[in-house]
Amino acid sequence: MPKMLRLISYDITNNKKRTRAAKILEGNARRVQYSVFETFLAEGELSELISKILPFVSSEEGDSLLVYRLCGNCSEHRNAWGSSVIDWEEPVII
Repeated sequence: MPKMLRLISYDITNNKKRTRAAKILEGNARRVQYSVFETFLAEGELSELISKILPFVSSEEGDSLLVYRLCGNCSEHRNAWGSSVIDWEEPVII
């Protein structure tokens, strides 16, 4: 399955859980804002990543995890200014 650009955002109230989720994401994605990450993954890779983060997301505490798939056409029309500019055509070292 082809890789696609993904936008991942979280809102986790517990500091310890939030830090652990962020560390997992930092190992698999690029942080573009405090709780927003972009990554280029295939479906299976995304499922594996989500399964690592979900234990830290508690709906009872009002937490959320949002994942958006950006199609090729949509990702070509992505605009970014400042330090959040990412060129997915360039090699990524994580």
